[in-house]
Amino acid sequence: MTRQRIRATESSARNTGDLAIQAHVSWRQQFEIASKVKATTLTQEHYPVFASSSLTELGLSREMKPGHVGPDYTEHVYDYDTFWYDAFWDRGNLVVFCPKLFGLYHLIREGQFYLDEDKVGKPRLKSHEFYDALIIRASKKPQTLRFEWGGSSVESPVNSVQQDSAPHAGKNVAVTLSRDNDLTWIEDFARYHCQVHGLEQMLFFDNASSRYGLDDIRDALKRGGIADPVVLSAPFRFGLATRDKKGKLRYNTEFLQTTLLNIARIRFLSGSRAVLQCDIDELVWSKKGRIFDLTRERPTGLIRLGVEWRYPDSGLTEDFRHSDHIRKTPGDKLCRAKYCIVPSGPLWFSSWHIHTIGLLRSRGSLITPKEHGIWHCKAITSSPWRSYDPGAIPNLVKAPNTQSAFEAVDWANDPAREDPGQV
Repeated sequence: MTRQRIRATESSARNTGDLAIQAHVSWRQQFEIASKVKATTLTQEHYPVFASSSLTELGLSREMKPGHVGPDYTEHVYDYDTFWYDAFWDRGNLVVFCPKLFGLYHLIREGQFYLDEDKVGKPRLKSHEFYDALIIRASKKPQTLRFEWGGSSVESPVNSVQQDSAPHAGKNVAVTLSRDNDLTWIEDFARYHCQVHGLEQMLFFDNASSRYGLDDIRDALKRGGIADPVVLSAPFRFGLATRDKKGKLRYNTEFLQTTLLNIARIRFLSGSRAVLQCDIDELVWSKKGRIFDLTRERPTGLIRLGVEWRYPDSGLTEDFRHSDHIRKTPGDKLCRAKYCIVPSGPLWFSSWHIHTIGLLRSRGSLITPKEHGIWHCKAITSSPWRSYDPGAIPNLVKAPNTQSAFEAVDWANDPAREDPGQV
């Protein structure tokens, strides 16, 4: 197998790496960012945007969760600024997804929402651990959502579930959030799941990558086998872990990823055949068939996937690929689970979380893989807090099942190539 790297060109790379920690990016700016990538056809379907708004424009900011404290860099990664991430209309309701409104609930009581130019009553609040959803009755889709408070106002457009769910309807979809992952890894993730599990579509949230643009991501996914992937710029602060009054580490001020999953669940993926929720460094395995088909056959419409570490083969020190990860540590502890779910199945009403669904939150997310699972590739990472040191892990042994599975994949296959004879 050719050990090939795919790098973003200077002309198409966009210097937005600090967007997520510098300032809120309005919906207009999001579309401008998307428009600056390579001059290919740019459509709302290919590059949908978030209809978001900023608390800064109201002269406000989000407080830390009461009783919680964060590290010194809190102001750079904690989302004190976003009022709402997205607003979309769905069959008589306008749904507004917000990061948790810590210290801001009075704002909803005192302020006034407008749909287009019409005043509306107070929204219904649905509170979740990582986000708050505001529900406003609307018999027809409005064009704009505006909020006024204290002499200031913020405004956004309104997206449409009917429009944005169409590219995913009836398809096997993977949804993921990524920042600056190598384009080769993105391509290989798609290639593996297309060939092994019948993946048909990707909903890809890009968290302000600085190494490349949205078109580069789309091209990588196409090379991996996704004919028409959907890529969104999500340039919001990711959040951070904090400690509560007892000093226990908590993750519920990391609003972004869980909220995006639930925006995806309703706005984009409600009509999908089945949805796989995992990261770019994770590859699904199964002893019994394709994970999307198996999920459809489950009475619950849900398969939880235990996650095991895999490590690169000996002698490799750089330019790692997923297919290099053919070693394991005997008795290694599991990572927290991921899952595949039928959005319109019996659990359609349950919120989605990173490692489980809302209905099963109290039952934990560490499970032992038996017939299905995920291989978590240790060296596939762009995270500064999770690096791979080839000499730091002793007693690694070959994982024959992983190796044989990877050998069965045509890692050089490129469905997007116009002329298969070209090299």
